[in-house]
Amino acid sequence: MNQTFDLNRWWLLVGKHWSENRKKYILSLIAITGLLLVWFFFVVAIDNYRPLKFEVQVATYFFGLILVGCLYSSLFFGDLASKSKGINYLTVPASHFEKMLCALFFATIAFLICYTAIFYMLDIVMVKVSNAIAYSNWQKNHEVGEIFEPDEVMNIFTAEQKGNNSHNIFHYLFLVYFTLQSAFILGSVYFPKFSFIKTVITLLLIALFFSFFMAKVIPAFMPEGNYYRALTSYNFYSGNNDPGKIVILPEWINTFLEFLIKFALAPIFWLATYFRLKEKEI
Repeated sequence: MNQTFDLNRWWLLVGKHWSENRKKYILSLIAITGLLLVWFFFVVAIDNYRPLKFEVQVATYFFGLILVGCLYSSLFFGDLASKSKGINYLTVPASHFEKMLCALFFATIAFLICYTAIFYMLDIVMVKVSNAIAYSNWQKNHEVGEIFEPDEVMNIFTAEQKGNNSHNIFHYLFLVYFTLQSAFILGSVYFPKFSFIKTVITLLLIALFFSFFMAKVIPAFMPEGNYYRALTSYNFYSGNNDPGKIVILPEWINTFLEFLIKFALAPIFWLATYFRLKEKEI
């Protein structure tokens, strides 16, 4: 039997985790459903003259996905905060890699599927309700020549709104989701107690340090000027009448850095989670 990963052993670990936490998960999904329902009713109630806007659907989906997803991820390894529960968890006959995959399965993949299913279950109904209310109001108050335009259910997978396929920011928001999820899973191992708060503070400090480094430290070693289009291109000049000169590094460097920022952060956090979990002691 493979000591790093065995599918049957991993599946038994998944089943064990589900049997021990299914009530908590079911209640959490019910709570998410209730919160989304209350929010949708609130939006329709305060804006009952217009259909449920596309932008409201987008903001609701991604705000809830990222916020609740990060909160849930920060609690996954909460057993490590207790000595008795932590010892019991670490002595479960499964590899650390399988435990990490179990965390990714529940905290990232399963949560994404369940949240999306709940959101669309409510969103489809609420879009129809808001369209019906808005249409009823339009019939009573519309002016001659005014056309009623019902809103449509957003598609988060193709990012289409009435045939418009320009909302590529959806893809970046999903990358943000996966990156933050992985960071908070790592934080739940590093900070078993108050994991969410400590992880938020840590990420803010890292972002602050990076911003300070890019805004103050690097310019101190550079000639007068500014970045041109990306971090790999720089426009420097010597006076007010100087049109400036642009220095651009090879395009492959910019492409590689862009790839790292988009796709490498989450795997790096996963790898760090694995090694941190492997060396964890209670």
